[in-house]
Amino acid sequence: MKWFSAAGLERGSRFLWALVLLAFPVTSFRFLPFLGAGTQVRPLSFLPAALLLLLLGVRSLQQRRLLFWQDSLLPLLVFLFVALFSTAAGFFLAPPDMFQNTYPSRALRAWFTLGIGLTFLLVSVGMNRDEGELHFTLKWLYASFAIQVAWSLVQVFVIYAPLNPLTAALREAVNSIQETLFFAQLAPNRRISGLTLEPSWLAAQVTAVYLPWAFAALLKGYRWQPRRWLAPLILVAGGILLVFTFSRSGVLVAVAAMSLTFLFTGGSYFRQAWHWFLAPFRSIQVPLRYKAFHWGIRTLLSLVILGSVVGGVFLLAQNNYFSQIWRSDKTDLVSYFVDIYAGPRLAYAWTGWTIYSQHPWTGVGLGAAGFYFRDALPDWAHFNMSEISVLLAPEYRVYPNTKNLYIRLLSETGLFGFFLFLSFYLALLGKVIHLLRSSRRDLVFTGVAGLFSWLVIVALGLSQDSLASAVIWLPLGILMGMVGQGETNHNCLTDSPEQARSPKNQV
Repeated sequence: MKWFSAAGLERGSRFLWALVLLAFPVTSFRFLPFLGAGTQVRPLSFLPAALLLLLLGVRSLQQRRLLFWQDSLLPLLVFLFVALFSTAAGFFLAPPDMFQNTYPSRALRAWFTLGIGLTFLLVSVGMNRDEGELHFTLKWLYASFAIQVAWSLVQVFVIYAPLNPLTAALREAVNSIQETLFFAQLAPNRRISGLTLEPSWLAAQVTAVYLPWAFAALLKGYRWQPRRWLAPLILVAGGILLVFTFSRSGVLVAVAAMSLTFLFTGGSYFRQAWHWFLAPFRSIQVPLRYKAFHWGIRTLLSLVILGSVVGGVFLLAQNNYFSQIWRSDKTDLVSYFVDIYAGPRLAYAWTGWTIYSQHPWTGVGLGAAGFYFRDALPDWAHFNMSEISVLLAPEYRVYPNTKNLYIRLLSETGLFGFFLFLSFYLALLGKVIHLLRSSRRDLVFTGVAGLFSWLVIVALGLSQDSLASAVIWLPLGILMGMVGQGETNHNCLTDSPEQARSPKNQV
C-alpha cells in the first residue's frame, strides 16, 4: 500500500502534474472523449489533470485540508451559483432546437467545458504552494515550450522553404499529422499554429503562459534554474513564434502587456541597465583597450535588439492580413472592422450584446446564446462578409458563439454573473499587488509574472470565449497557489524587520 502513503501520493501528483504541463501545448486533441464532434477546444492535458484532481482530493482527505482552496475562489464560487440559476431560468425561455442541438445538451456541454477549465485552475493551485513546487512547474512548463517551438519551426520550414519534391512530401506529412491529431491542416496566409488549432491560439498560449515567467526572471534577476541565458532565449523564441503567427491580437497584447508590466515593476531594472550601459563611457582611469571592448559589446547588443525589432516589424508589414490594420482607409468604425477582416468578430459581439439587452438580469443560460444568434445578428452583418453568409446558409450546422468572453457572460449569465466573474479577476489583481510588495524574491517574481499574465488574460477575453481554455486558468492557478503560500507563512506584508533584513528574503 506504499502507493497510498503520503509520499507515494505526492510522487504520483508530481508525475501527473509534469504530464499536464508537457501536454499543455496541444489544445485540440481529436481523440479526447465526451466532448462531441463539434467541440474544438479539446486540451490533451485535461486527461492527466482530471486524474491529478482526484489524487489531490485523496491527499486533502488524508491531510484534512483542501490543498486547492484559496479565498480568491469565493467570487468564482458565487458566480457558479448565479450561472446555475441562469441556466435554470433559460429552460423557461424554451428556445427552439438548432440543428441537432437542444437546450439541455448545450447547457450540459457548457457546464462540462467550464468544469474542464476549473480542473486546470484547481490543480494549478494545489501544485504550486511553495518556491520548490514553482520551480518544478517552470521546469516542465518550459520543457513543453521546447516541444512547441520545435513543431512550430517545422511548420515555418515547410511553409517558407522553396517547393520541391522533398519539401512537398514533408508539407503533406505535416498536414496529415495536423489533420489526424489536431483537426486542422496548416494555417492559411503563411501563418503557423504550432500544436494548437489556430495561429491566434498559439499566440495566446505564448503570450499568457510562456513569456511572463521569462520576462519576470529577466526583470527581477530571479533564476529558477542555473542557466542565466535561458530566460532571454525563451523571450527570443517566444517573439519569433509570435511574429510567424501574424496574430494581430497576440502581437499587440504581448507588446502592451510587456510595456505595462515594465512600466509598473521595472523601474529598478531600467536604472541598472542604464548605469551598466554608460559605465565604460564614465570610466576615466581604465585602459582604452578595455573601454573599446565594452563599447563594442554594448554597440553589438544595441544593434541586435534594434535589428530584431526592425526585422519583426518588417515581417509583419509584409503580411497583408496584419498590415491591413494601418493600410485601411475606412473612416467609420464598422467599415474599418470589415476592411481589416474583423467584421465577423464585431458582428458576433454585437449579436451577443443584443441578446444581453433582451435578457439583462438572468441571461439566456450558460451555453445557450447560439440559439438566439441568427435573429439577433445586426442588419449590416448580412452584407459583404463571407463568414456571415456561411453562417446564415441553410446547410450550415455549426453552433455559433460570440467569440468574446465578456459579451458571452453578459448574454448567458446576465449582469450579476458578469460582475461576479469580473470581481474574480479584480480580486486576483489585488493579490498581484500584494505579491509585488513582498520582501521575498520568489513572491515578487511571481507577482511580476502574474501581472503580465493577468493583463494578457483580461485582454484575450475580448477575442476568445471558451471557458475550457487552459490558457486562462493555468496561469491564474499558479498565481493563486503562490499567493496562498505567501499568506500562510505571513511573509508578504507582515514580516518582522529582522526577517525583512534577512539575506534570504532580500529582493
